[in-house]
Amino acid sequence: MKHILFGALLLCTTFAQAQSLTLPTTGGSPKATVGERIGLTDVSIVYGRPAVNGRAGKIWGQLVHYGFKELDYGISKAAPWRAGANENTVFTTSTNLNVEGKTLPAGQ
Repeated sequence: MKHILFGALLLCTTFAQAQSLTLPTTGGSPKATVGERIGLTDVSIVYGRPAVNGRAGKIWGQLVHYGFKELDYGISKAAPWRAGANENTVFTTSTNLNVEGKTLPAGQ
């Protein structure tokens, strides 16, 4: 009887933990996170990187341009490739930053 109760408890615990587990979606680009402490400030960047899957020669320099490129839509000007396949890139800091004389508030 003790073994049956222990097995049932273990099974319930496994199901409870599995419900909070978030699995990656298929077909999307892999997520990446880069972080560093610079002085007293923690900086992190969360972005989606292109899933190259053996297509490096067809992706870099062709599908994904190097440097600046006229994107040919809207009122765009020449723009760099954006880091963030499928989702926006999130840049987070733990303290205010001063960038070229302007304050970038802490947070996202």
